[in-house]
Amino acid sequence: MQAKILPHLSRHRPIYIIGLNSGTSADGLDVALVRFSSHKMPEILECRTYGYPDSLRERIIALGEAEFRDGIAWLALDRELGVTMGRIVKRFIKKNKLIDLIGSHGQTIRHLPRGYGKPLTLQIGDAAQIARLSGLTVVSDFRRTDIASGGEGAPMSPILHEALFRTEVKGRAIVNIGGIANVTLLPPIGSSREPQAGDSGPGNMTVDLAMKKLFGIKYDASGRTARKGNVDTAFVSKTLATPYFNLRLPKSTGRELFGQSFLANAISELRGRPPEDIIATLSEITVASIAYFILRFGPKINEIYLCGGGAKNRYFASRLKEIFKGNIVATTDALGYDPDYLEALLWAYLAYCFVSESSVNARYFTGAVKPYIPGKLCLP
Repeated sequence: MQAKILPHLSRHRPIYIIGLNSGTSADGLDVALVRFSSHKMPEILECRTYGYPDSLRERIIALGEAEFRDGIAWLALDRELGVTMGRIVKRFIKKNKLIDLIGSHGQTIRHLPRGYGKPLTLQIGDAAQIARLSGLTVVSDFRRTDIASGGEGAPMSPILHEALFRTEVKGRAIVNIGGIANVTLLPPIGSSREPQAGDSGPGNMTVDLAMKKLFGIKYDASGRTARKGNVDTAFVSKTLATPYFNLRLPKSTGRELFGQSFLANAISELRGRPPEDIIATLSEITVASIAYFILRFGPKINEIYLCGGGAKNRYFASRLKEIFKGNIVATTDALGYDPDYLEALLWAYLAYCFVSESSVNARYFTGAVKPYIPGKLCLP
């Protein structure tokens, strides 16, 4: 592959890849420049988040809701996001000349693992626009590659978690709290148990939506609002009794299940309670669903490491420490990787797998029935 399509790449020198991640919360584009060298762990050299304008963020969220089905609007946003991402990369590379290619996740606008008989997923942010504006080759569309190999297309972050964080000594859980939370369970190498992963349920998504609706701000910084409220434990228990939480692995979900409709129902059922109680209750649903996932599928876990935007939420961290007393609960900073940029690193890593013709095995994470080379190529 490197010799035929990307002749400038050499197996004998480090490869420099930009990873782009635009998460479910749609608050901006995470950009990470990663160096890959043979027989060494990938190294993030520089990282930065570029915020989206409020109007663009609100449109991404609105077009991602289950009720929205206007394909022409999706196409228009696909082009606009591709141009936006391409311009952001162009700004980023002005200071970083030694870059070989880009791995771009795009923006998930629809994820339907079960709704139509076969898994369906759609990420927008036109890779051709990114390639044209940046002048760099782009590898993208990773989730549909997984679906073509028999998987659900999510979660994919466990592929990276296993490569970076599995050890011979401790059982670990890596908890990625983005808009949706996903959990990777990593038994010790050599254990009779296989790694497992899945989406545990909502992460920041419903809390962010509720903060916007109830307080007019984007998110609950550090979980301060949740810590002021009281949890409606009956509603938390009722929510965890709904079908998604009791599905077997592999499983994945998105805004279709935990977006505006979910929030509207929660606010209706919690009517009469102070808004801080609603935020506390929705935050507790995130924590309880993560804990339930770990206890159900990974009872021998010794260490829990948080990443994603929710790693900064003190309510999430403190509650998980209470539930898992005696276990280590920390962020992936303790393992040498910035929790804010692990997903950007993921797409750079999968792009590296593509150009080095290295298959990934997502069988225990997404249900893919065979190893595959992830992504599609777009030349500038």
